[in-house]
Amino acid sequence: MVINGEKIAELRVSKGLSQEELGHMVGVSNVAIHYVETGKKPVQVSVLASIANVFGVTVDSLLKQSA
Repeated sequence: MVINGEKIAELRVSKGLSQEELGHMVGVSNVAIHYVETGKKPVQVSVLASIANVFGVTVDSLLKQSA
């Protein structure tokens, strides 16, 4: 599963949220959000589901589509 971190960052910025605020909303640190957005570390499905819930999108929409 490859996360579309750029899309998550775009959604976060469009809602006027900092990484710290989003992290607080989904129960992780701002560093964890940074890792999700940059793809530096894998993300737990539960965290991805929480992020999707915050933005009112599906988990599928946060995944990179294969070429």
